[in-house]
Amino acid sequence: MDLKTCGCDERGIYYGESNRIIIYLNNHETLDDILSTITHELIHKCIADFEETMDELQEETLIYRVAWAYLSLV
Repeated sequence: MDLKTCGCDERGIYYGESNRIIIYLNNHETLDDILSTITHELIHKCIADFEETMDELQEETLIYRVAWAYLSLV
């Protein structure tokens, strides 16, 4: 995982080809935002590691639901 201070408009990106995550710190306001993005990108990696076949919308919906499930347990 790489942390960069500037870059694109994304908050974070997971590259499946290189198994690499980049988090762009300039697009976050708080430490919680950064941790949330790291979690989001790690879930993308986990989905790829298990070779699940989902389209982008299904994957984003799953990540959204996992985040809400986590918040309801804390």
